[in-house]
Amino acid sequence: MSIPSRIWHAFLRILSILIDTAVVKLEIAMSNHKPMLSSRLDLSDMNRPEFFEQPELFFDRGMKKMPEVEVTPRRTRGGIKESRFSFRSETESAYPENNIVRGSIFEARTEHGAAAAPCVIIMHGWREPGVYTPYHWLLGFFLARLGINCVLTTQPYHGTRKPAGTYDGDLMLCGDMEQSVEAFRQSVGDIRSLVTWTRSRFTGPLGVGGFSLGGFVTGLVACVENRIDFALPIIASGNLIKGMWDKPLISQLKHDLDTAGVTEAKLSENWRIIMPVNFKPKLPPERIQVIAGLYDILIPPPNVEELHEKWNRPRLKWLPCGHVSIALCPRALVRTIVDFIKSVRP
Repeated sequence: MSIPSRIWHAFLRILSILIDTAVVKLEIAMSNHKPMLSSRLDLSDMNRPEFFEQPELFFDRGMKKMPEVEVTPRRTRGGIKESRFSFRSETESAYPENNIVRGSIFEARTEHGAAAAPCVIIMHGWREPGVYTPYHWLLGFFLARLGINCVLTTQPYHGTRKPAGTYDGDLMLCGDMEQSVEAFRQSVGDIRSLVTWTRSRFTGPLGVGGFSLGGFVTGLVACVENRIDFALPIIASGNLIKGMWDKPLISQLKHDLDTAGVTEAKLSENWRIIMPVNFKPKLPPERIQVIAGLYDILIPPPNVEELHEKWNRPRLKWLPCGHVSIALCPRALVRTIVDFIKSVRP
C-alpha cells in the first residue's frame, strides 16, 4: 500500500529540518570560530548609486586579460577526462594562498560532442572544502557522463584557498562587513576570468551555477556578465539577510556584528551591493533556472519567491527537501539541471 502524498511530504519536511539543523550545529562546533569585527561601519563608497544602475562598474575584475591557466591532466575514467587547473586571481588579497584559484575540469565524452557540448562553471557552498566537497565532485562527474562539460572552482577562502588557522569560508562571510564585500567581489571576478578562459576551450553554450553561497555568486554573475548563456542558482536566493537574522546558520556572524554594534538594518544597507535581488540579470528569464527546497530553513522560501518576482519570474523548480537535505533528491536535481542546460542554445 502506497504512502499518501500528504504524509510523505510531512515526513520529508521533518527529516529536512532535522538534517539541516544537525549539520549547522556540527559546522558551528567544528569551526573554531575567531571573532572578526568590522573596522568600517559605513560602506557607502561601495554602494554608490551608479553601481546599482551598472553593477559591472563595481564587479569589474576578471576582465582585463586572459588568465594564464595551468591545466594538469589527472585521469580518464569511462571516457571522461578529469584535470586540475589553477591560475592567479586578478584580485590580490592580503592572503597569498587565497590568490590562487584552483579547481577541476570534467570533460564530456567524445560521443556527446566533447568541446562542442554545453559547459557549466559550478561553485560550492559556504563552509565547504572547495572542489574536494564530495557532492561537488560527484556532480561534475555525472554531468560529464550525461554530456555536459563541468568546470568546478574553489571559492575565495575555502579549501586550498583558506589561510592557515581559519575554517572554510571564515573570511568570505564574516563579521567584518568590508572583508565580506571584497570576498564576494573577488569571487565574481574569478568567475569572470574563468568565463574568458572557458570560452576559449569549449564552444558550446556556457553557463554558471552554484549551490547556496555559490548560488548567490551565480546570481551576481548573471547580473554583470553578458557572455554567458544560462545561470543556475541552486538552494540560494537574492538576499543574504532577510529572514535569516535569527537563524542558527549565521549565529556566529550575528554575534560578531552585535559586538561591533551592527544592526540588521545597517548590515542590509552595507551589503546591498552583494545581494542579487538588487539587480536585474543580463539573461532573459527562460535562460535562468532556480532550484529551491520547499522545506529549506536556511534559505527560506519567501526569499526565493522575492528573487523570482524581482527577476521577472525565471524558471523555478521546487524540490521536496531542505538545504543540506537536497542530497535526498539526487535524481530530480540532476534531471532538472541536465534538461535545462540541454534546452539552452547559444
